[in-house]
Amino acid sequence: MVISLEKVTKIFKKRKALDDITVNFPGAEISVVLGLSGSGKTVLLRCLSGELKPDSGRIIRKNSGLCAYACENPDYFSKFVASDILAMWRLLYPDFEEEKFRSFIGEKNISKNRQLFNLALVSASNADVVIFDEPSECLDSEEKPEFLDLLKELARKGKTVIIGATEIGEFESITDRVVVLSSGRVVVAAKAAELLSSHRLFPGATTISPDYKVIGPVFNERLIQTDEDIGRKAALKEIVTGYVNGSSS
Repeated sequence: MVISLEKVTKIFKKRKALDDITVNFPGAEISVVLGLSGSGKTVLLRCLSGELKPDSGRIIRKNSGLCAYACENPDYFSKFVASDILAMWRLLYPDFEEEKFRSFIGEKNISKNRQLFNLALVSASNADVVIFDEPSECLDSEEKPEFLDLLKELARKGKTVIIGATEIGEFESITDRVVVLSSGRVVVAAKAAELLSSHRLFPGATTISPDYKVIGPVFNERLIQTDEDIGRKAALKEIVTGYVNGSSS
């Protein structure tokens, strides 16, 4: 399944949280939406999930299917006990994978960690589109590798996996597609492999030919868009940093 935003704008109190955004999220891929606080990534995820409606533009779903969304601060149904929410989830998602849910939760005290409970629900939902906002915040060092394996399994099954994060961090090794936002606009959206093959880093003091596009600073270096074998190769985290810094300068 592919889910897309086409010229989507969302306005809150006269401020454009999303400003004419067009971007695609293919199936069988893990897409990571990145940006600083206030960049619009959570609003984008909420629009994708159907929780928010765009003020203009549209959300397109090819081969319509179910969507499951693990928000960053799941305070909805706060008076419900876990068993009530689980029962409701089984009704919403007929192919809910109970065994996967139980395996992920294990002996964890989910009553004290609603976000972790929500991650488990979405991971086991078997929905066509699964969306996670800042999922690593509630995971410890032992749980993170298990969660990454779950995400890879979902993508292998053809699911559209979308993650919102401030930093690419532990998702770098599993990312298929990167979307970087700044001030409600898309700075870059591309496959991770394409970004890695088309960017290089140069020392900050190096004189750079105007033939090359300078993206932004990365600590004491500058990120350049080129597929030539010059400078040094940039890691995905450095490429994201260059685009974030370049968009804010």
